[in-house]
Amino acid sequence: MLRQKEQIEFLSKKPPTCIKSTIETLMMNFQQISRNIDHLDQDLNQLSKRLDYLEESMTEHCILVQPQKQETKKKRRTANLIKRDFQCPYEKCDKIYGTDISLNLHIRLKHNGGSKIEREELAKKILDAKFQDEIEPEHSFNLPPNFIEDFQIHHQEYIHNLEKTYNKRILL
Repeated sequence: MLRQKEQIEFLSKKPPTCIKSTIETLMMNFQQISRNIDHLDQDLNQLSKRLDYLEESMTEHCILVQPQKQETKKKRRTANLIKRDFQCPYEKCDKIYGTDISLNLHIRLKHNGGSKIEREELAKKILDAKFQDEIEPEHSFNLPPNFIEDFQIHHQEYIHNLEKTYNKRILL
């Protein structure tokens, strides 16, 4: 704390006299600072708007790009739950499958029977040859027993068209 004597001296002093130019200079500086503050405030508003826009577009982008919820893995049926209706037609082969696709794969790989499409095309060529009284086409497939007869039963429309075309019936 100031001592009493120092306080009296301080209070008794006159404030310094300000020159008019000093006040004008201070006023000009104040005005310049005010303008600078206004400019900075405008820049801040522009930056704020730009940031809002960028955040919004990032959110939209993330929603579009974000991977969808991963679905749970499909659980396979256990062997005892599979209804096995597809039996291998070859003699001495006791394999039974749950789908025709599995059976066809087995026939192609284990019995050299070709794919289902290849067997059906071959059956058509064989039937065409029989209707035209030609020799059966050569092939390297080991066709299942009674395949041609079964094909004939299951493809009646194809057989009917052959009968119309060649105007005769063929019994196998």
